[in-house]
Amino acid sequence: MLNFISRFLLLLCIPTSLVYANEVEKNGHILIQDEFRSGTHVNIEEDQDEVYEAVKKGLIRPFSELYNTIDKQLNGRLIKIELEEDDDEWIYEIKLIHNDNVVKVEYNAATLNMIKIEARNIIDIIKK
Repeated sequence: MLNFISRFLLLLCIPTSLVYANEVEKNGHILIQDEFRSGTHVNIEEDQDEVYEAVKKGLIRPFSELYNTIDKQLNGRLIKIELEEDDDEWIYEIKLIHNDNVVKVEYNAATLNMIKIEARNIIDIIKK
């Protein structure tokens, strides 16, 4: 009897897992959020289907690559990430805290090239 119940439950789980995996695969927000950092607020203003298509086209790099880029280039603690599309260009807008100052930085989401940085004492923020 236990064997029958175990098989029945397994048969119920497999289709559910496949449906969930398919949904995750098509969710653009999940595709780019491949890494999480505590204390960082994430805001993706665009629709998940639009993000999914942009990821497939290579217009958006995942968070893990963004985090690596930030870690190599900037000092400070990451507190916020926003992803926005503006005139067909995907932009990561981030905020850092460094020495009690807020730092605002924009990165091209496809290339991860820094577009803009706003802060006091920028020399202290940029890693050498």
